Amino acid sequence: MTFKIALVGCGGMGRRHAHGYIELRKHFDTVEMAAVCDVHHDVAATVAGEIGEATGATPDIYTDFDEMIAKADLDGVAIVTSTPMHHRFAIKAMNAGLHVITEKPMGLTLKACRQMREASESTGKVVAVAENYRRDPMNRLTKALIDSGAIGTPYFALDIGVNSSDGAVMHSTVWRAKKEQAGGAPLDAGVHNADMLLYLMGGANSVFAETAINEPQRTLRPMSEVAPVLAEMYNHRKEVGYSTGDIVEQTAVDTAFGVIRFKSGAIGQLLMTDTSHGQSLGVSTISGSNGTMYRPRSRSGESPRIVRNDGREITGDALLELVPDFELDDTTSILWNGARRTSSYDMNFREIDSKILAYEYLDMVQAAESGGQPEVGPKEGMDALALAYALMESGMSGLPVTVEDVAEGKASAFQDEIDTEMGI
Repeated sequence: MTFKIALVGCGGMGRRHAHGYIELRKHFDTVEMAAVCDVHHDVAATVAGEIGEATGATPDIYTDFDEMIAKADLDGVAIVTSTPMHHRFAIKAMNAGLHVITEKPMGLTLKACRQMREASESTGKVVAVAENYRRDPMNRLTKALIDSGAIGTPYFALDIGVNSSDGAVMHSTVWRAKKEQAGGAPLDAGVHNADMLLYLMGGANSVFAETAINEPQRTLRPMSEVAPVLAEMYNHRKEVGYSTGDIVEQTAVDTAFGVIRFKSGAIGQLLMTDTSHGQSLGVSTISGSNGTMYRPRSRSGESPRIVRNDGREITGDALLELVPDFELDDTTSILWNGARRTSSYDMNFREIDSKILAYEYLDMVQAAESGGQPEVGPKEGMDALALAYALMESGMSGLPVTVEDVAEGKASAFQDEIDTEMGI
């Protein structure tokens, strides 16, 4: 049976999802993109046209979500809008009998996520979160190595992303500058880092953080300057009410330094800012009793590497000898050109991105059809967002917070302002 899905939101990330669907159709015919929806008809038409040209079947175009779910013959929706609409569209879709995959973060706040979780439980419909880093084959290998004891007992993890936006709005997208829309690098991008830390290190207990808005005035610059790798996939989108060169007020936290205590007893440091001018530093390591794992950049194809205390380095195919049972799952293997055991790969970003998105769609559809859970469902989506929001909550209160309290609404002062303003 063909699973019919609609793409909701056809901006930059929506276009990337369309490319993921196009990649999926090269290998599988079990999913059909039956409709696309965006408030801007020309934006939706651009994406629908690309899908039609690549697959031979052009999706129907809608500009109204309610009209689409009332009229279109669908089994599910992919929600790729700005974050404030995730929970609104997801709940409407589930109540209409449709399964859901939503872009990260799962919802605007943890309260919104809890409403999504409740709707999923009451309707029996799947909610999957398109969390992409963990699906990278190199991150699968990294996890297998850690789980096998290749670095011994993990002691601590460092995840440091110190970069400069040069005073620009992140990704040339105004909502990413706004607190009430879950903006700011430590939250919007940080949920990726949070998910990876939890994926590799296990659950987190507590967080203590300091946060800041170092640059409250940002300039809306062309995406070709701000994020050139992504620009060609975002050049059709519209930023309503703003023009290039406008000054945008940054109300979202742009800097967060956090210390995490994992349930295993290990410690983590998560540090993110886009206000580090003149210095760029990226560190992603896990240190254990037998060595340090240097994590590759997600979606780079680069091999992980392990360094022992004596300086001996293990990387590339030598890593596979440490995990003789490691294999990619069937779906990933098909998407990665038949690879089963690989320590690196050579592809451009767009191809990697499309393959990961194709995987996410199949994962959601398989869960919907089997009655099971997707790899990243409400629990995993909420855990990652709770860890990211724990930085905000601790930074606001000046006190440590537990991730569980953030997830279940017992530590929510930072989010309460958002919930009130957005009517959640």
